[in-house]
Amino acid sequence: MRGAGATTIMAMIFLALLVLTFLIQMGTQYTQYLTVRSILQDVAEQPGSADKSEDELWGDVSRRFRLNTVPDEIGEEHFSVRDGDDGPEMNIDYEVRRGFLGNIDIVAQFSYSATLQD
Repeated sequence: MRGAGATTIMAMIFLALLVLTFLIQMGTQYTQYLTVRSILQDVAEQPGSADKSEDELWGDVSRRFRLNTVPDEIGEEHFSVRDGDDGPEMNIDYEVRRGFLGNIDIVAQFSYSATLQD
């Protein structure tokens, strides 16, 4: 019996690095999404948030985005206020595209809604 050859070991190292790179890329995107989600939830839970205009709500959200270093690629065009089942709700819907390997990109779509407080 023989052990793994040099080619097999190199292939396993390459595969491990590929998986690690993918996890790092996606991990940063998901932690960013968790920050965005937390900000929207905090703004929505403020008393009287349902009485604010969409521009006022976006001002609160964008100020917190800047404080938490959320990238500028998540902008006002991704933000909306709509009537939901339980009252008005804030929505954010955006897509993040990052280069992965050569001409292969990782694309992640995120969406979150938070009901505004009276």
